[in-house]
Amino acid sequence: MKKKLMILLITALFVAMIFSTGCAKKFDITGIWTLNFNWFSVANSAPGPELSSMKGAGAAAVETITFIGDKKSGTFSTSDGYNGTYTVDGKSVSWLFNASVTRYVGTSTDDNTMSGTMTSEYLNGTWSAVR
Repeated sequence: MKKKLMILLITALFVAMIFSTGCAKKFDITGIWTLNFNWFSVANSAPGPELSSMKGAGAAAVETITFIGDKKSGTFSTSDGYNGTYTVDGKSVSWLFNASVTRYVGTSTDDNTMSGTMTSEYLNGTWSAVR
């Protein structure tokens, strides 16, 4: 009888662990976001007219970014025509533009807010996004 009770108890604990892990709420990045970003520390050797005008200065911009995929990975596109891939691990988010080496890394603070840093060869800065 004790053996059956022990097996039943272990089975119940195992089922409870699976249920609680599977039901934990995960951050869902998919959807449309308003992305605010601020560049700083722009290298004086930045190539191209779009960066040359910002040499040694900073710049800020706002655009729409849409994440398409699932809670762990997928693609994104911006309102100005750029795209790339994203990954999510818990509350940590990152995305990389296909056309450049600009990487955005950050965390979600709730279902509708995230923020972090952006880095590339010529640009560094901060960003935040809301939906």
